[in-house]
Amino acid sequence: MTNFLYENFLLDSNEYAAAEEHWRQLVTKVAASSGQSGEWVPWIPRHHPNGRAIERDGNPIYDGRSFRLNRAFRIIQHERSKDQLEFAAWLKAYEEEFTDLPRQELVISLSLSSESSNLAQIVLAEWMAPATTNESMQSFIDKTVPRDADEGSSQT
Repeated sequence: MTNFLYENFLLDSNEYAAAEEHWRQLVTKVAASSGQSGEWVPWIPRHHPNGRAIERDGNPIYDGRSFRLNRAFRIIQHERSKDQLEFAAWLKAYEEEFTDLPRQELVISLSLSSESSNLAQIVLAEWMAPATTNESMQSFIDKTVPRDADEGSSQT
């Protein structure tokens, strides 16, 4: 049985805030365990240029970027559509001409459950390891993410 968390996060602002805090704590823990405390900072704007807040739709629910490693991640949280683990991860590359963007981004898309949170922690830890390459990360995703949990194909 899957233990879903904050199932009403899109309807309840308190649950949305709790889900954001869940991810903040998880990322802080993973970064600290890899000796990177404070290194992974939010990088996706939460406000339009006019100051109006961007809709809180779970994309992203949390994100981080390491300028030193020139890579980033985003966690997309959506409502569950089935009663089992929903988790997908893929890598996204940005063209070198876009110097304000990281070269690579890990995208994790999931419905939040204890199980998907644990899997996200494992995948993020691998991504945050300085020795991780894009090729080794793709291989890690292919081996670690259960095929029946995958919502879509991996993208590069």
